[in-house]
Amino acid sequence: MNIVADLHTHTVASGHAADTIRTVCEKARQKGLDGVAITDHGPGVPGGANPIYFMALKRMLRGIETPVRKIAGIEEDISNVKGDLTLDDEVHRSLEIVTAGCHPYTWIAEQPMKVRTDAIINAVTRKNIQILTHPVASFCDFDLPAVIGACTDAGVALELNESKTEDVGTILKFLEMCAKSGARIVLSSDAHVAEEVGIFHRGASILKTARFPEELVINRSADAIESFFGIGLQVQ
Repeated sequence: MNIVADLHTHTVASGHAADTIRTVCEKARQKGLDGVAITDHGPGVPGGANPIYFMALKRMLRGIETPVRKIAGIEEDISNVKGDLTLDDEVHRSLEIVTAGCHPYTWIAEQPMKVRTDAIINAVTRKNIQILTHPVASFCDFDLPAVIGACTDAGVALELNESKTEDVGTILKFLEMCAKSGARIVLSSDAHVAEEVGIFHRGASILKTARFPEELVINRSADAIESFFGIGLQVQ
């Protein structure tokens, strides 16, 4: 399966990644990708970027002349059981894609499983996010079937994360549930160094083993990405 855009990458702005925005974008071009999303951590994760960084991100990306579609995004964190995120709507409106996941040393990591599940479902149902990152091999357990159902109903994508593919059996069960419910997924690198951008080998192999329906993988084509996220991959 050909993946045309990496929708989950990190830079030094996340506080625990190695490379700059420019280096990540240049590597995406070298890997033959049509698009790359810069989705640094927000302030919900220790060391994450501040609101001003995200409000300036589109401008920074426009100034980098690498011929690849550069997508301004964020990997957010859920801040309460209502499903609110750590940054306000003004910041999110300045971006093209908002993703969120469970991370250590955050509010959601300190909650019991029921509260955690409710918070994720509420964030999904309110469409505060467009992609739920690394739902498998997450840093926090939650009711995965319930969350998959909520994502399917709300039209929120779930991520197959290349950096968290060690437990193949669990991922195959996850993909089986997604296929049965018709949930859409993205295959992303979660790159924390530029060399990881566009690396999807293990995830693609698992998708093949699972015989996962290709039409449910959003970033298989520019048309599917534009249809689902409203993001065109024409270089701006």
